[in-house]
Amino acid sequence: MKPSVFAGLFLTFPLLITTATADSAARGETVENSDIEVVLVTGVRIHDQMVLEPSQVAHTGLDNSDLMRMFPGGNRNANGPLTRISQYRGLIGAQNNVLVDGAGYSADCPNWMDTPLSSIPQSLTESVTLYRGLASVKTVQEGLGNGIAVRSRNGGFAAAEDWAAYGNATAGYGSNASAWNASVFSGWHNDRNWLDVAASVDRGDDYGFDGGTVAATEYDRSHYRFGYGGRLGGADLALRAAINRTGNAGTPALPMDMRYLDSEQYAFEFNAPAGPGTLHFSVDTLSVDHVMDNFTLRPVPLNKKGKPTFRESAPLGDTDALQLSYQIERGVLDWEFGLDGKWESHDHPVADPTNAEFFIDNFSRIERDRLGVFATATWTASGWDLEAGLRYNRVEMDAGEVGGNLAIPPMSPMFVQQERLDKLAAEFNAADRARSDDQWTGVFKASRDLGENLRLNLGLGRKARSPSYQERYLWLPMSATAGLADGWTYIGDLDLVPETSLEATAGLDWSFGGLRLTPEVFYRDISNFIQGTPSTNMTANQFAMMATGRPPLQYGNVDAEQYGFDMGYEWQLDEHFLLRGTLSYVRGKRTDIEDNLYRIAPLTSVAELMYLREGWFVSLESVAAARQDRVADYNAETESAGWGVLNVRAAVELGDTFDLGLGVENLFDKVYRDHLGGYNRVRESDVPLGARIISMGRNLYLKLNAKW
Repeated sequence: MKPSVFAGLFLTFPLLITTATADSAARGETVENSDIEVVLVTGVRIHDQMVLEPSQVAHTGLDNSDLMRMFPGGNRNANGPLTRISQYRGLIGAQNNVLVDGAGYSADCPNWMDTPLSSIPQSLTESVTLYRGLASVKTVQEGLGNGIAVRSRNGGFAAAEDWAAYGNATAGYGSNASAWNASVFSGWHNDRNWLDVAASVDRGDDYGFDGGTVAATEYDRSHYRFGYGGRLGGADLALRAAINRTGNAGTPALPMDMRYLDSEQYAFEFNAPAGPGTLHFSVDTLSVDHVMDNFTLRPVPLNKKGKPTFRESAPLGDTDALQLSYQIERGVLDWEFGLDGKWESHDHPVADPTNAEFFIDNFSRIERDRLGVFATATWTASGWDLEAGLRYNRVEMDAGEVGGNLAIPPMSPMFVQQERLDKLAAEFNAADRARSDDQWTGVFKASRDLGENLRLNLGLGRKARSPSYQERYLWLPMSATAGLADGWTYIGDLDLVPETSLEATAGLDWSFGGLRLTPEVFYRDISNFIQGTPSTNMTANQFAMMATGRPPLQYGNVDAEQYGFDMGYEWQLDEHFLLRGTLSYVRGKRTDIEDNLYRIAPLTSVAELMYLREGWFVSLESVAAARQDRVADYNAETESAGWGVLNVRAAVELGDTFDLGLGVENLFDKVYRDHLGGYNRVRESDVPLGARIISMGRNLYLKLNAKW
């Protein structure tokens, strides 16, 4: 790391500390009893949870991905404005369990264009919770990472018998990309019922930077939510529906863009006393219809001979999920026993709209089913708050037969590519594609007060994850890699085994006067980590070399480790000034050979200095990242320079109903490349083909919020 960059991380603001408070409940802080929400991007520590409540007047995010940077250890990989993938302590995507109102969202696009964090707009979000450190075995059903819980806006039950209305509406505009958004959330409730309806729209053009425009970054999304809750005797039930309608949306780090993505998710939840305990039951179903192509939002890519290669794909997917648990107190122990499952199906055909004969069955009749059981116990002993949990999962996977027609004349010298495809398909179809894995996960956590203002948090755990369907069933060299976005083609491996990790964490919650700190260190040893390795399949190598000029990578099991430090702080400097922020560092490397893990976030800090008065506030926010020179060799990952930007935000209360927010993001219009932003795959953009994507330049925005 260059000294100047290192110094900049700490001089832009005091960036040594991060977001979180020690003994607080989640809340939207108010300005001297005003109604302005000023929880801009801070975390509230509730034991092992960190909670964010995005302000309707202070932040401009399309979804909740940018809020990940506001959690200690959190970040996001950005493949497009609506295609951002969670990263927590170096683990990305499916490694982290994302739940929206208790229901999981399984990305159907094989390149994760429909990411879980993008499944709900930020304007309709009530809160985002990160289960920091080692989450319980109930929260993380599968994966080496952590749990992220998003709650949509909801009025819940009222205290009185009479019906009452409530709601919230927003409208906003951003100068960069001529972006605008609007949302409305409204409902009615009494002490026995609640009914919610919500809708939002987000639209924007290609965004710009000082010197140009990043092509294929426009977007168009509409979102609708409906919900009902009722009380029957002592039972609470809820019905929810979420409908997403995304139109053209660019993903410049991927080989295609969204032409449309329609998803519908329906959920039912039931909670009731049962004997001496409490019963919880929920089911949800998700259906996704998606079309993507490489010619609507970008110039058609050219092959090695300079000829256009039109491609489009229409993935289809369905996911059903179930959760059943029972909580009971026995003596000093609080027990929870549960069963949960997820059943996924996916198909992914690839076509050439200019040639009806062309087709590739990229993934065919994929089935991935997981059924798990778990038990957790929490208790207090000798001043320690303790939790122990154990989980067993059974994962079963299968795939149908595949094939393809490259529409190459038999007399052409290129027909050898069709012969190679046929050979790879025949080998895949002849193989036993049914696979099953057994997973064991265990977590033990302990925390205790070391004084009036100091608390110690410790954790030990073992986690597991089975291969994704892309990692196991990608039979032809392609870039359908769950948003990996490294520009390489990959093939899968039927014989992959599950990843397992052993992890230890240790942290402190410390408060002194107006200062609160939550530093934490972690170490994770990973066996059978799944990543790209040199392919030994000669047919696949020859196919990829002729198509792209370089061999494919093959998913393989390797050994790795990750370790790091992250911290949150909140410092009430005086009656009006508040300083808060995050600092996050993670190191990821292989342990079987000398190499680094891919797309690991560099040392990153966020700090915000707020000045608060009755009815208004103004804040200065710094976001900075160090140089990342510890990059992966196996896929020729490029280094990235350090950077830092300043954002100015303000809000004012306009009577009892309205708040006005305004601000400038990237105040000095700095040109920078986020290490997690990916490489440009779009021709004729102001970002060179294959170069790291330049982040958004200066953006002036306004936001009006109404509440009733």
